[in-house]
Amino acid sequence: MKRFFSLGWALALVLIITQAPEACTNIRIKTADGLVFCARTMEGAIDFQSQVTIIPKGTAFQGTLPDNTPKGMKWTAKYGVVGMNAFGQPLLTDGLNEMGLAAANLWFAGYAEYQLFEPGKANITLAQYDVLTWLLSSFATTAEVRQALDQVRVVQGPEDPNGPMPLHIAVHDAQGNSLVIEYVKGKLHIYDNPLGVLTNSPTFDWMTTYLNNYINLSATNVPQVDLKGFTLHQFGQGSGMVGLPGDYSPPSRFVRMVALTQAALPVKSAAAGLNLAMTIINNMDIPKGAVRDKDAKGVTYDITQWAVAADLAAKKYYFHSYGNKNWRYVDLPKALQAAKGIQYLPLEVPAAYPEVSVQAK
Repeated sequence: MKRFFSLGWALALVLIITQAPEACTNIRIKTADGLVFCARTMEGAIDFQSQVTIIPKGTAFQGTLPDNTPKGMKWTAKYGVVGMNAFGQPLLTDGLNEMGLAAANLWFAGYAEYQLFEPGKANITLAQYDVLTWLLSSFATTAEVRQALDQVRVVQGPEDPNGPMPLHIAVHDAQGNSLVIEYVKGKLHIYDNPLGVLTNSPTFDWMTTYLNNYINLSATNVPQVDLKGFTLHQFGQGSGMVGLPGDYSPPSRFVRMVALTQAALPVKSAAAGLNLAMTIINNMDIPKGAVRDKDAKGVTYDITQWAVAADLAAKKYYFHSYGNKNWRYVDLPKALQAAKGIQYLPLEVPAAYPEVSVQAK
């Protein structure tokens, strides 16, 4: 039996999220034997109360119009999906479907501007926060996503006085293809993403141009330099990466993730690919206090609320939270077999650290 979900409730979500800028990072890893993994972090200064969400195929949805009415495009989930929601609602911010398509919403402040709403085209209209759930529940490859985006209108959903919810989207498929989807000045821009990395603002094409500032970076240590009567030596390992930005701004995170994903030696096997994706994305972990925003209301602190990693071949979705760094996972095919309607799993559970002294020999 189909279950219908209107997304008109999303205005309350916008009221909360627009008050807290996000800093998100998304990467893709390919192994030498053709396996694909992706990973991302979700940062924010407020608790998004995210849950792991399982959506079975056959679930019915309808998009939200700018006036907050659930009268936009209708669609029924063709594929089952697992992902992360916010505030207990069946609206995904990140996810993986049963065909190995993965996608992530990332904050895109100052640049996102969506298509104008045309009342006569309400039946093909989605709010910007509907798009990710639609993509993951409807398509199997980036090629299908690219073709379908021209057939819908993506508009600014309901917004409060604090402003809109600016988003762009990273999409990866099980064949290793990656796209970036951005709406800028009312126009759709779709970029092939051979680097497999996305952060936040500015636009993706600006980010790839910005990389030229770091053309000198190398995973290989620099050699000593002989001056006239004096020799310079590197202090230790890693001298080739001197100048790699270590701050948490979006351009710096973009450069850092490109450098690490490109420098990492190729690995082979599912276990090694997953380990590499987790190792690299852990470089983005923000401890509370390292990123602060101060205004008249006081000080807020961004943290990495959760991180996820997805095995696009095995359809396994791994996750951990700020308070529990132990990775857990959902086996999507197994979860969908048991799913009767949308199901939720808690993100926050107490961390367990096994005591192993009795195993000593």
